[in-house]
Amino acid sequence: MKNRILKEQKGISLVEVLIAAVLTLVIGAAALGFYITQHNSWLAQEDVSDMQQNIRVALDEISKNIRKAGYGVPAGHPSILVYSDSLVIFFQDSTQVDTVKYYVSWADTLHPRLLRRVNSDYAWAYAEDIELIQFTQADKLITITIQARESRRDPEYTGDGYRRRTITSKALVRNRI
Repeated sequence: MKNRILKEQKGISLVEVLIAAVLTLVIGAAALGFYITQHNSWLAQEDVSDMQQNIRVALDEISKNIRKAGYGVPAGHPSILVYSDSLVIFFQDSTQVDTVKYYVSWADTLHPRLLRRVNSDYAWAYAEDIELIQFTQADKLITITIQARESRRDPEYTGDGYRRRTITSKALVRNRI
């Protein structure tokens, strides 16, 4: 009886092992492809979020200083100087008139920066990956346009591979011009 039971039991054939291996590879490759796609999407959304946060922080700071322009500045001294690609704001928080200048630097071509310079101090990077900043003035109303891009190039994205956002905001100079 034992011999008959052992003869009836068969092992796994080589073809069955190969089919199982191929199915495992196909399912594993599909899972890995799905993971890579989702991970790349997550990285792109993180870059977009960082880019938008850079713009918001820069706009908030610049708008705050525009509203403060001219505060405590002696008569005859300008409160604000608007150029197409830079802005100089004058106000007095201490014994001297403080000068704040905002402009974009392309010294690092891979990562252009919005620089902020106070008085004659060293200019420091206020926001990363800001490609463009424009200012226009209509009496006391200053229009600020900022364009930012992602920090990393996405080869699957159209054009040069950078996603960009442009935001425009307006700020009113509260003091005399």
